[in-house]
Amino acid sequence: MKNTAADSPARPRIVWITTPDNYDPEVQKQLKRGGSERLDMLTAAGFDVRVVHSCDVVPVWNGRPRLLHGEEDLLDRFAGFLVTSWTWDPAIERHIEAITRTVRASDCVLLTDGTLDPEVFGLDKLAMYHHAAALGAPVLPTVSVPFGRYARRALDAVRTQLPPGPYVLKPRSMAMGYGVLKADTVQHLGASIDLLTPGGLGCLVQPYVPDSGDVRVYVHEGKVIAALLREPAGRAYLANASQGGNVSGYEAPAEIADLSERLARSLHSDYLCVDWLISGESFSFNEWMTVSAAYEDLPPSARKTVAEALVQYISHRMDERPGPR
Repeated sequence: MKNTAADSPARPRIVWITTPDNYDPEVQKQLKRGGSERLDMLTAAGFDVRVVHSCDVVPVWNGRPRLLHGEEDLLDRFAGFLVTSWTWDPAIERHIEAITRTVRASDCVLLTDGTLDPEVFGLDKLAMYHHAAALGAPVLPTVSVPFGRYARRALDAVRTQLPPGPYVLKPRSMAMGYGVLKADTVQHLGASIDLLTPGGLGCLVQPYVPDSGDVRVYVHEGKVIAALLREPAGRAYLANASQGGNVSGYEAPAEIADLSERLARSLHSDYLCVDWLISGESFSFNEWMTVSAAYEDLPPSARKTVAEALVQYISHRMDERPGPR
């Protein structure tokens, strides 16, 4: 069954599927009281935005793809879907995967699928490193940690493939600096791996880069439109704003801007946020994100530019209405 123009509401419809289990319940209360700048911006731009929790959605095939929210099918009318896909819970990850694949199979648009091969390049940092390095971007040496009782086999690879510690141990598929550990020695790293692996998170080990900041470069339709510098506060080692880092506007050097634009083109992405780790005069690729990347910490003028680009990108994606894939 196809969605028709007659079925569509007057205002373009966006369904934002979030996962409240990612946050402490007290944080959820704060978000509900304070609202969301992203939500307010999309509403002001003319979208009819609805927020739904992933735990309340049941993916179904019955004659066509369906996303049941109680007795309602969220796919019954044409909409763009924003799906928060990062989580530290493997069971939630599999459920979100079922949701995104169901949206892809429908006539609706999965707005967070902003890259070539989104199954691979949406969250998997190891896949990102391989791709970025092949395009000439500097990438830190990286060791992927095996599973379960074999996880400590990564330590031999760390000794031979990485410089001496400190090290950073981080999940392959997470966001906002969650689960990122600094380990000063191989012994400390081994203990950290012991604690993380039972949770089922795939992890990566990289050298720790001292005195570093993180630059996020915003690329829209192949051109850099803004950049944000994030620096650790005090003696902290994480630069994420959500982890207490300091943020400020930034003018991306030509080489970083060029590589960011090259990455966006290679991923067929009209809206991409590319993060770079900066230390002195050197830099290395960190990760990228699509429309889920925060822009609210940008200076007002840059924030307005990025918000307009985000609205334009979402509008174009929804106008295309690609149909089931």
